[in-house]
Amino acid sequence: MNEDILKSIHAELVAIRQLLTETKQAQARSTPARTTSTSSTSTSGDTPPPQPTEVVANPGDVKVHFGKNTGVALSSLSERSLSWYAQEQAPRLDSSGNPYPVRPQELTLRNAARTLWHQNRGTLGQADAPKATSAEGASGESPSHPSDEDNIPF
Repeated sequence: MNEDILKSIHAELVAIRQLLTETKQAQARSTPARTTSTSSTSTSGDTPPPQPTEVVANPGDVKVHFGKNTGVALSSLSERSLSWYAQEQAPRLDSSGNPYPVRPQELTLRNAARTLWHQNRGTLGQADAPKATSAEGASGESPSHPSDEDNIPF
């Protein structure tokens, strides 16, 4: 009787092993789609971060306010760390799945990291002229255009 039980257990284990092997093979076939998503994540460090929405004066003096680099100035960080702080991060979600609003210190850190990153490469403000104009409009100062002065209704 024990032999019969052991043989049935063995047969079930063999069946389970075959199913696991088939599942792994099926996942291996669909892995290229996953590798593309992970490779796009890994290449995001290779792509330059976006231009800052607001240029920060003395960006190297801004200190990190969280994590293992708490209190460390951006100018003291490695290029890889600086690039990480300059990239757009996934939003943190509350328990209901809604994103928390961006805190001012997070925005300042991100803009300072982006400013420093682009200053180091000499690309600050390049290919970003429309955003600079919209930033001026957002700050309350209207840009001075001759065509705007001609269209004043009074």
